[in-house]
Amino acid sequence: MMSHQTMLEIDQVFLESIDQSFDGFVLSDLRGKIFYANKAVEKISGVPTSEIVGKTTKDMEEDGIIISQSMKILKKDPLTISQKLRTGIEVFITSKPVYDEDGEIICYVANYHRFSRIDDLYREHHNQVDINYTELQQLRLQMLKTDEWIGVSFETKKLKEKVAKVAKTEANILIIGESGVGKEVVSKTIHKVSDRRDFPFIQINCGAIPETLMEAELFGHEKGAFTGALSAKPGLLEAADKGTVLLDEIGEIPLHLQVKLLRVIQTREVTRVGGTKPRKLDIRFLAATNRDLKQMVQEGGFREDLYYRLNVIPIKIPPLRDRKEDIPVLCRHFLEKYNKKYVVDKRLTTSASRLLSEYAWPGNVRQLENTMEQLVILTEDPEIDVRDLPRELLKNQADDYFPDEIIPLPDLREQTEKRMIRLALDRYKTIREAARHLGVDHSTLVKKIKKYGM
Repeated sequence: MMSHQTMLEIDQVFLESIDQSFDGFVLSDLRGKIFYANKAVEKISGVPTSEIVGKTTKDMEEDGIIISQSMKILKKDPLTISQKLRTGIEVFITSKPVYDEDGEIICYVANYHRFSRIDDLYREHHNQVDINYTELQQLRLQMLKTDEWIGVSFETKKLKEKVAKVAKTEANILIIGESGVGKEVVSKTIHKVSDRRDFPFIQINCGAIPETLMEAELFGHEKGAFTGALSAKPGLLEAADKGTVLLDEIGEIPLHLQVKLLRVIQTREVTRVGGTKPRKLDIRFLAATNRDLKQMVQEGGFREDLYYRLNVIPIKIPPLRDRKEDIPVLCRHFLEKYNKKYVVDKRLTTSASRLLSEYAWPGNVRQLENTMEQLVILTEDPEIDVRDLPRELLKNQADDYFPDEIIPLPDLREQTEKRMIRLALDRYKTIREAARHLGVDHSTLVKKIKKYGM
């Protein structure tokens, strides 16, 4: 058994190790009050630890040290978010609870990473890595800095890692995902970081071209090939020579054309409609779909040989509801985009931001972007609040109050109380003001906040 002095020495070594770590560590109690921050937090954030220790995340937000999202950190599940500080520095914060031997939460630990730290590490170790690793890092940095591919969730980071590995290859890629998840963005990123980036990127929407015109549009035609063909015309595949082709909504292509497309992919040759001479092509093929092609193969709606020819490397993009950490970042991105476009300065309240983050977004990123543009255009006040949000988002929240299953009335009352208190604390600057709008005494609200661990 270790002596008391030995245990104290180990504790001291542990604290010194944490304090000298390159990563930032913050510990907070059950009420969210920070009682420890190591030196790296000050170095990463540019904010003195004296302004951090002893404050709650809400205090820090009110003092302008951090900007929005702060109350999302205190949850039972591990969570990663991005956080912008008043210094202009953006950090990634990974927060999780710490449990004792009985499974009770005793405090929360948050790990800080500065976004630009990735660049710093790359520069510091540039001369110590081999050429393959260097190229991979460059690809990752290119994708992290793209204006189009926004996201900080674990799922998005994992997806970017996979794209970085396959972008430099010539392998055919099948991109799978629901409508609106960003299949086009991923395909453009693959092209931009590939060796073909200086050549055309041609996107062909197989579901938008009429079936009667699709063959001529894809493969081109010779003069006189059909009525109205007054001159020869190259097809979209020829236009993509030396570049990349995205066959979007590939599941919509008719069966009789799938045979011809398969031959083009296999031989890298195309023969125009009405022609006899094949033309050599140098193309990288990407395909995208929101349909289950494997199921279509079983049902006879899609050729098995074409499916396996396209599906050399599958990339599945998860829906937005499965990567909710991306929603606040996307909201800020689209808000800035449309503020600039319409020359306004709209901003989201904390309550509106939380509701947007909790919504399921069946239309994924496309629906989110359309919603943010609508809010920027239609909201008259500088602040976009809950009352300004589209009705379907509010209906979603109303359904949460009235679950389909039967639950005990005391539990329902407690859930409603907690939600109302949380909304009031987010909307109003002081507990006293929140209590007044909730119709209770200040002391009553303080007791309930303690009761619910808020």
